[in-house]
Amino acid sequence: MENCYSQAVARAATATALDTLDAADVKVMLEKKLPFVPTVDDLVALEQADLRETGGRNSRLKLLEQAVRRAVAAGIPIVFGSGATSVAIPHGKQAGQFNYYAKWGLSPAQSLQTAYLPAAHMLNYDWEKHIGTIEKGKFADIIAVPGNPLADLNLMSRVQFVMKGGMVMRNEISH
Repeated sequence: MENCYSQAVARAATATALDTLDAADVKVMLEKKLPFVPTVDDLVALEQADLRETGGRNSRLKLLEQAVRRAVAAGIPIVFGSGATSVAIPHGKQAGQFNYYAKWGLSPAQSLQTAYLPAAHMLNYDWEKHIGTIEKGKFADIIAVPGNPLADLNLMSRVQFVMKGGMVMRNEISH
């Protein structure tokens, strides 16, 4: 992995492939200003088998928790990874990941932020100028849930309103 970092080929997702993040990884990620992209859902799906195979001692999900805690403590930006790798884990079903991030060291607000600003920064350094606030000239991608997601992250799986590019795509909010 160190070779990938030094060759500037890999993003933090490389570390996630191993579900670990050691002191050397943290050092390089901080030096290179690389984010960490932990994908939780695929490991949740493997949790029972991992625990069975290790006699309940360990799992890839537990290793990922340690890695996320280490990254958060070091100040490495966390970027939401979809984990949508199979039919069993379809896109659009990853909202539970926010709860894991909050349990593993991020505040609820930071957990939610992993899905937009750090992700946009990772993809294109100018995106912060176009997203993140609701104002004229910015992309109007907005969702609404039935309550305050900072008080209950589970609400993120109950999206009732979606606006994409200024166009309403879904509106289940009663008037």
